Amino acid sequence: MNIVIISGHPRADSFTHALAQSYQHGAEAGGAKAYLFSLSQGNLNTGPMVSGPSKENWNNEISALWTAIKQADHIVVAHPLWWGSMPAELKNLFDRLLLPNLAYSYKEGSPLPIGHLKGKSAEVIMTSDTPDWYYRLAYGKAQTKLMKNQILKFVGLKPLRFTHISPIHNMPAPKRQMHLNKIADMAKKFVAKHKKSAA
Repeated sequence: MNIVIISGHPRADSFTHALAQSYQHGAEAGGAKAYLFSLSQGNLNTGPMVSGPSKENWNNEISALWTAIKQADHIVVAHPLWWGSMPAELKNLFDRLLLPNLAYSYKEGSPLPIGHLKGKSAEVIMTSDTPDWYYRLAYGKAQTKLMKNQILKFVGLKPLRFTHISPIHNMPAPKRQMHLNKIADMAKKFVAKHKKSAA
């Protein structure tokens, strides 16, 4: 099983990035090949787009990420909730990466897209200072719905799974470690379940 993990926090010292690393370690412990791509490292975090949606905005790292996604069985995105959405750097990566006629296309006369990543599953691990109950009741899980319907399902990814870890603000170290362990265990169990269903 091949898994691609996108760490969508611009800082390498973030708890979100640590969760992405824990998922990688858990998946590898379960026997999967897990590839971690991080906005905080390399050249995925790029500047303004030089043209409309095209590969002219790609560099070697983005090209490598797309190649890995095409070969993956499962895609994981870990990101913090900032101002009700994902970090601008992660949105910028999606704008560059998920190109028309590559990640999706339209049939003539149809208003609905055809996702070119069908056959792959995905999940999102989101951190926030906003408590989960308030995120659900007051904000209607807006970012979750955006990721689910307007990005992941749009390009054909399903089934989808979402994990929300909050509130991060002032979370004590033992509780952070508990979440890191849970994410690693979740990844390991997911790989085991995939192996069982494929057997």
